[in-house]
Amino acid sequence: MVEAARRTGRGRTPVTVIVNKTRAPTEARVREALLLSVADNFETIFLEHWPHVYGVLVRLVDDHAEAEDLALETFWRLFQRADARELNLGGWLYRVATNLGLNAIRSWKRREQHERQTDDWETENAASADPAEVAAANEERARVRQILRKLNPRQAQLLLLRHSGLSYQEIAAALGVKVNSIGTLLARAEKEFEARWQEDI
Repeated sequence: MVEAARRTGRGRTPVTVIVNKTRAPTEARVREALLLSVADNFETIFLEHWPHVYGVLVRLVDDHAEAEDLALETFWRLFQRADARELNLGGWLYRVATNLGLNAIRSWKRREQHERQTDDWETENAASADPAEVAAANEERARVRQILRKLNPRQAQLLLLRHSGLSYQEIAAALGVKVNSIGTLLARAEKEFEARWQEDI
């Protein structure tokens, strides 16, 4: 498979990372993996969907390295599926990615680590910014993530996907619900988010 041109900043492409996982421990496993229905078009699928999946995860976990790892895990799970031709690929990828992201921010150790790293990065890169504004922005993002952790997973996914720019049709496909129900579900999710936000004030 030809390597994707997009670099992750660590000298590897995500496609290379995923494909390399199939090389251990035997060549037989490689051949078996390549028989998966998605393998023939994996690079095309990856290049088409990576920016959107990665973007959703960055908004959710607020950490580029963490988002990259979770996006890679999402595509690796797709690569392992034997029934990939039967999937709504975009919807399946968004659903898996948001589930992984929500699980990540619910994990105390991982959340604590990434928030420390985020604070360090912003301190180093916001020397010219108002410290009070930086602190307020950090606090607001932390509150948003905290509320998302408490919401019903479906509501959290609805809000994440909508605020990541997905259309009603794309959200419906991702979550397996009817398009004409998205408006009502989103309104309920937004109302619940707002109520929890007001509780924390």
